[in-house]
Amino acid sequence: MKKEDILQTLSYLALKMENSGTRILEAIAPQTLVHMPTKFTRESHRFGFEDEPDISPQDVENVVERIKCFAKFLSLNPVQASLMVVAFSRKFQDSTIEWDDVRQFFEVKGMVILPLKKDFDQLVKNHYLRPAGMRFGGFEIAPCVMDAVMNGKGFAPQDLKDLHYDRYKFVHEISDLIEQRSNDSFPTPMLFEKAADLEQCNADMTFVQQVLKLRIDIEERVLLYEICDDFLAGGETGINCTLKDMYESPSTRFRIAKQMMDERHPLQTLDLVNLLPERMFSETGLELTEKGKELFLEEDFALFASTKKKNQKLLYPDQIPEKQMFYDEELERQLRLFSRNLEEGKFADLQKRLEEKSMPKGIVALFHGQPGTGKTETAMQIAKATGRAVCHVDISAAKTCWYGESQKLVKRIFTDYKQLCEKEKLKPILLFNEADALLSNRQSIGSAPGSSSVAQTENAIQNIILEEMEKLEGIMIATTNLIDNLDPAFERRFLFKIRFNNPTVEAKQSIWKSKLDWLSDEDSRVLAERYNFSGGEIDNVVRKITMSEVLDGTRPDLAGIEELCRHEKIGGKESGGIGFRSCS
Repeated sequence: MKKEDILQTLSYLALKMENSGTRILEAIAPQTLVHMPTKFTRESHRFGFEDEPDISPQDVENVVERIKCFAKFLSLNPVQASLMVVAFSRKFQDSTIEWDDVRQFFEVKGMVILPLKKDFDQLVKNHYLRPAGMRFGGFEIAPCVMDAVMNGKGFAPQDLKDLHYDRYKFVHEISDLIEQRSNDSFPTPMLFEKAADLEQCNADMTFVQQVLKLRIDIEERVLLYEICDDFLAGGETGINCTLKDMYESPSTRFRIAKQMMDERHPLQTLDLVNLLPERMFSETGLELTEKGKELFLEEDFALFASTKKKNQKLLYPDQIPEKQMFYDEELERQLRLFSRNLEEGKFADLQKRLEEKSMPKGIVALFHGQPGTGKTETAMQIAKATGRAVCHVDISAAKTCWYGESQKLVKRIFTDYKQLCEKEKLKPILLFNEADALLSNRQSIGSAPGSSSVAQTENAIQNIILEEMEKLEGIMIATTNLIDNLDPAFERRFLFKIRFNNPTVEAKQSIWKSKLDWLSDEDSRVLAERYNFSGGEIDNVVRKITMSEVLDGTRPDLAGIEELCRHEKIGGKESGGIGFRSCS
């Protein structure tokens, strides 16, 4: 079609179709519209009927014929071509187009042309119309369509799609809208309106489709897109500055910020974003979780996830040194039962059975007993034997001087563990070592200054742990030396409660022999009978023997070993000390 022909056709159509009511539209899309004339006269209104504009059948026929030509030129159906006529008419009035402009152009009631809305949306989806700038709102004609019509150039639908446009550019466009809203003080509702328009334009994008399936509000989706864009830029998302850019209302910003600090925001409950720990003099930030990264990055996730590297938060079986352990008969029986349940086939079957009976699926064990009796080492050896990694919790790091922060850190431990369970082939073991402080009896709220806050924090932490133990779907082991201080609420939640006593004489003899294979059976028996040591204390003596071998080049005899044993116990007869000599 020549330039003059297409422009003449467009001009003719715009003049004839404007204010035409439904007559022409019904001819273009028969059986589609609800016939409801909208031109009024006093007399027609008084008698209860309405008149359409007076358009000759010949004019209607000419318009329909030319619409078909225009539609063919743009590779559209006649209804979509008619909507593009409206868009061009608005363009030459130096304006953009919105759905309501279609009603005004034809001078019909909104419900009459509602069946045409799907064609309008299709023009947006196929990029014939695209969101206009924030300043104007609405949609504008795609440049390649404008160029084809105004200059009579050849047109193909594939010209509409930027082959390099992807989810990365999409989130960056959303981020640009947020920045524009902040810099130019556009109203917040327009930000979300334009973001929704961009989603509509990219409705065929897998990432957008997956986000829409989350069934979260546009406000939450915009925030997710911003966090994704910040992730690409290699940074985190500051809560305060981002909310300030998005919202004019301080009360709205404070409400959403509090929701995030309490970890109740939908993006957090969906496990898409994490609240980063507070740092002194730094703004609290948000980052994508592993689940959030997978949603956003899709097939590119492997490039960012460094899947070939081991997770730094885990101690893997090949990193755990193999160590021979010695137990009495009863302890060995209990540990064998516990360990067998962690073998992958049996563990999966056990969880399935528990779920069928509506019982908690997690396996939670308490290893309790005197220090040095092998509780922690046993947990490590069980992990190695069952091929599971260990997520070792640093309890001291979970406690902070900042009020309310400790609860978040403890909650984060379980959130991170859940993510590790989803990512690792075998569910890791969550190890709370020396968990006395977390599992002890709850504190009463005292009247001493500061005691109330401390007790409330400690009790709140325990409540979080109790709740998470109920929901746990993995494996948790807690070790403690102070079983008498265990809060009764925890006792019920431990499926296995395994006591580690000091080893028997036979076990101690085996330990001595395993660590000092040059000892005679008689000497190892003497040491086992004379010294009531735990495995850890025997380890200490063996280390000192090794030091003597390195320094002196000789092994101590039995008397030398016993000398080292006598100094092992604090307060023993031969134990040394540091103090002041009397001057009297």
